[in-house]
Amino acid sequence: MSFFRRSGRFNPLITAAIVVVWLVLMGHLLRDRIMDSGSQVAETFQIASVESDDWFMIRIAGAYAGFGRSRQFKKDGGWTIRDDLNISLNLQGQVKPVRISNESEVDENFRLISFKLKVASGIVSFEQKGRMSGRELIVEIPQFQGGGTKKLKLAEVPRMSRSLGLPVPLTGLQVNDDIRMPIFDPLDGNKWDAAIKVLEKADVDIGDKKVPAWRVRATFRAVELVMWIDDQGRLLKGRMPLGITVVRSDKDEIAREMKSARDLPDLVSMTAVRVEGTIPEGDDLRLVRFQIQGAGEIAIPSDDRQKLTGADVEITRQSLPQATYSLPNQDRSMGRHLMSSRFIRSEHPEIVRKAQEIIGEEKDPVKAAELINRWVYKNLKKVPTPSVPDAVTVLQTRQGDCNEHAVLAASLARAVGLPAQITVGLIYNEGAFYYHAWVSYWAGTKWVSGDPLMNRMPVPPTYLALLYGDVDKHVNVMAFLGNLKLKVLETQTGSAQEVSSNR
Repeated sequence: MSFFRRSGRFNPLITAAIVVVWLVLMGHLLRDRIMDSGSQVAETFQIASVESDDWFMIRIAGAYAGFGRSRQFKKDGGWTIRDDLNISLNLQGQVKPVRISNESEVDENFRLISFKLKVASGIVSFEQKGRMSGRELIVEIPQFQGGGTKKLKLAEVPRMSRSLGLPVPLTGLQVNDDIRMPIFDPLDGNKWDAAIKVLEKADVDIGDKKVPAWRVRATFRAVELVMWIDDQGRLLKGRMPLGITVVRSDKDEIAREMKSARDLPDLVSMTAVRVEGTIPEGDDLRLVRFQIQGAGEIAIPSDDRQKLTGADVEITRQSLPQATYSLPNQDRSMGRHLMSSRFIRSEHPEIVRKAQEIIGEEKDPVKAAELINRWVYKNLKKVPTPSVPDAVTVLQTRQGDCNEHAVLAASLARAVGLPAQITVGLIYNEGAFYYHAWVSYWAGTKWVSGDPLMNRMPVPPTYLALLYGDVDKHVNVMAFLGNLKLKVLETQTGSAQEVSSNR
């Protein structure tokens, strides 16, 4: 399927891959509250000292989607942990494989010593490894992703986030136990505070058997996951958003399922947000006002472009603003929108050279943003890419979906001193909204939006922003899946006198 429909409109296939990135991140990113140096976590829980080798069946809405294997065995007085996942995802008839491999060395109390992570999807892969040195975590980036290291000083040695089950094999559980522990996330190289609540002791169906289990709730950022674990802290069953279940199985059962006909549900349709009311087509749309339900605890942004009042949000058409500074930006308050990160690689020499080549002698930040937005649009092949986007890899492979376009554009902008941030939200297309990512560039007094996937700047009122931030923050939007509802209250086209209302 091509990027554009015959009418030249947006194709949701390219942007729905953003949900795949959230699914990849779900196994590794924990509650969105980084621990400061003074935080204390009580360690009253007991750790089960058992070796294990478990296989799991992964299903989406009841259909076989892949398998996982989780191993832990003793080594040199500590433990080696290996998690491997093989998942297939249906994007409008295109089945995309995703493979996640995570190996770590931990001490006898399951505190991190070293780790290796790889996420692969087709020709695109993401790799990272690291090790503890005292209380300092040294994260290494492979050469094909630009190389380099990131050092993070920690107040305490964390546990390792895992793809299958709890980070530590807990035993001696009691109902209402409330457990918190520092967890290391290998994707963004940060340490988070994990929250685990023991809900009840109850049987769980595993195949045709009922198995005694502890049902626990793990809060991963804004999303709650439910797990059933045995008395040795090993995963029996897990339930995630989008009807994803992980159930302990065996190699023979998995082999039989792999040979059977697949009927994977379409991820694009599953994640689309239906809207009550209609929105006019055309470039003369100047205002849309929605009523929003199901946003949960996540605060939807309210700014110059979209105004939030209670449960209503009003989005108006932007005009390109006049810039109020010259590149590079010297405002210290914009520091976090100029710095390099694990995914926005604005300090890497390849990114810097390309950014300078794109803008040339241009010092106007708005015009520079237009040049960057347009260059990314013209030079990246539009391909669904279910992997974690790294700007250096994107520049080298020259392909991707909205994630890759946004990460590269933000990196190029920051490389020339133009503050930029990734925006994640929804884009309207033929009666529904689809999850999407684009970029906001700083003009001096306000942000101006640009979509390098669609070559739009500014974006029209059919774009609803849900959050701003780097790739590792985007998993928060998982809380919206299946819950968000939109109702069109009002639309305006043309001049202010031409008003169309839907009530």
